[in-house]
Amino acid sequence: MKRDPLAACIVMIEDEEGHARLIEKNIRRGGMTNEIIPFTSGTTALTYLFGQDGTGRASAGRALLILLDLNLPDMTGGDVLAKVKANPNTKRFPVVVLTTTDDRQEVQRCYDLGASG
Repeated sequence: MKRDPLAACIVMIEDEEGHARLIEKNIRRGGMTNEIIPFTSGTTALTYLFGQDGTGRASAGRALLILLDLNLPDMTGGDVLAKVKANPNTKRFPVVVLTTTDDRQEVQRCYDLGASG
């Protein structure tokens, strides 16, 4: 599968291995060849996004799409979303929240924090 070097990289933050496989399978089934970088915790994903210095400059100017599970083992997806959107170097990245919740308040909170979908 050939990747477009200018295509956005997908940062997938999902702790359930089966869910991560299903997400990737459906992305590939849709014909997308984007690189997918998986993380199983919010902490490791934020370290990747913000870099070792914590500023986010390492990600500035990159084309990234973040797929974010709300239920992570070390912090909530809402916490990850809030940190990404509060950082001037990462706040423009689109974040798509993945969840099975039907809690309208939780869904609205994600939109209020800046989720793209």
